[in-house]
Amino acid sequence: AATATEIARVESPPVYALVEHMLTLSDNDVAEALAHLVALKEGKPGTFTGVSQAVQGTLKRLGVGDGVTVYDGSGLSTRNRITPTALARLIALSASPANPRLHALISGLPIAGFTGTLGHRYGKQDTKAAAGVVRAKTGTLNGVNTLTGLARTADGRLVAFAFMADNVPDPDGAVAALDRMAALVSGCGCS
Repeated sequence: AATATEIARVESPPVYALVEHMLTLSDNDVAEALAHLVALKEGKPGTFTGVSQAVQGTLKRLGVGDGVTVYDGSGLSTRNRITPTALARLIALSASPANPRLHALISGLPIAGFTGTLGHRYGKQDTKAAAGVVRAKTGTLNGVNTLTGLARTADGRLVAFAFMADNVPDPDGAVAALDRMAALVSGCGCS
């Protein structure tokens, strides 16, 4: 009733904060929940099919749908497919000053050597120069390791990258190699 006294209130953090949290900590549960909310926002059912349709439609509308097939929001479906080119295009689009509504995708990326899933990495001799310079999202599944993000190069350019390793027999070795590749990108003079 209008005369009722409010005794408690709980509000969700804003969506951008949920996106940042999800990316920084690689939280698959939050990713899945956000994808279902995207489906509802796009007028689709809050189901896996609705998620697939909504995400594919949104990516297509943004011009970055080529090379992406999505069946869930967490990225754990074995039927999901994405190319490194598609990942790099999505990161570049999100970092563009022309797309401020997508910037939470960048601010949520873990920072090499400092935050999230990259907090404990980039301390070795061959990668420590990239600490604080690389922001990237890790991807880890059985036999698959990926690293996608941004790096500020030695000559000051901001570049997007996406590296993938498949059929990985040594996950730790693959992670180390991906970190070295991102460090090489950040150290290059790319002009």
